[in-house]
Amino acid sequence: MPLRSVLTAAKPAKPARPRLSPGRLVVSGMAAVLLLTFAASITVGWYFSGVATQVEHGRAHDLLVRAVGDGTVTLPRTDETERPGVFALEWTWHGTPGRAILGDVIKNGEKIAGVDTGTVVRKVVSVQSGKLVPRVEAAIDHWVYAGDPKKALGLDFQDVTYPSQLGAMPAWLLPGRTKNSTWVIAVHGRNADRAETFRVMRTVHDSGMPMLSIAYRNDEHAPSPPHGRNLLGSKEWNDVASAIAYARSQGATGVVLYGWSMGGSMVMSALRHAPDPSFVHGVVLDSPVLDWKATLRKQGASRGLPGAETGVAMRMLNWRYDIDLGALDMRPFASKLKAPVLLFTAGQDGMVDNGPSLEFARKAPAGLVTHVSEANADHTEAWNVDSAAYERALSGFLGKIAS
Repeated sequence: MPLRSVLTAAKPAKPARPRLSPGRLVVSGMAAVLLLTFAASITVGWYFSGVATQVEHGRAHDLLVRAVGDGTVTLPRTDETERPGVFALEWTWHGTPGRAILGDVIKNGEKIAGVDTGTVVRKVVSVQSGKLVPRVEAAIDHWVYAGDPKKALGLDFQDVTYPSQLGAMPAWLLPGRTKNSTWVIAVHGRNADRAETFRVMRTVHDSGMPMLSIAYRNDEHAPSPPHGRNLLGSKEWNDVASAIAYARSQGATGVVLYGWSMGGSMVMSALRHAPDPSFVHGVVLDSPVLDWKATLRKQGASRGLPGAETGVAMRMLNWRYDIDLGALDMRPFASKLKAPVLLFTAGQDGMVDNGPSLEFARKAPAGLVTHVSEANADHTEAWNVDSAAYERALSGFLGKIAS
């Protein structure tokens, strides 16, 4: 036999490949789809848990000023620019920051040659700084004022620091009639700063109470933890507790805790964990986050995120950052409430779910929660839309505590 024939004959035959049945093909395909779906879900959950804890400062200038007239400014029509009330417009022109106080809408929906221009004309109450010119990129600022209490409002204050777990934290201290009285401790919201508290300073000052407007971890010019993440108030509330201790060391006979948005969650956590809850004489909450799960579901839905993906993101918050969202639900604490609460909610709040706040008010002991709802306001904008009504409610609440 020729050599080639021997080698060919000696070569073992290839085993036949098993054929997959149609049923096994379907199962394998489903397994692959489920695996890809799971991987995608984890990826989306990882991303949004990172977004939720990201620390950001500053504001995007995403409005182009269309025109500037005699005491007016023309802006693109958006939910923000057409909302009634008092707001600020901020911009930077040739490297110089500018700010104007805006009043109500004068004209909404101008037409040229029968075509809607998609603009809003607002009153310019005053130009605080810079020069307002057409074609400059700007942003609406619902905090209205900027700088420090003296520059913004003409109110005397001291730059102070209070000791915290992470080191010295900056704060503004506005004096009252006497240090030996009830202090107001003001706590801004997530990724905001102390300027958020400007709108209520005059009312608090008129009450005679000292006001301590605090920065806390991850704020600009404040110490940060090693991870540098915003933990939704789950750890930040400890800075509120430190501010309470500081006020007490300076002669305060009690405090009113005042929180905006996530600051509302923080002050409620500080109250829940307070070694002496009786030292808290009152609480003011403005668009508070009283249940992060409800708010994250609302924010997920607004981004088109399926409920299951939002659920994964919430579990990721616990796994990645040790955030127990269940512990940040304030509704179970409502029945144990001792201090009076003034609650402001915004009827058009696009950021926070108001449902938990309303349920908290219903579950609290009768007469302890005074609820003020501003139907036309967005998140933390109840003052902007009707400052007179807001200040009446706040002044009356503080007056009862001070008396």
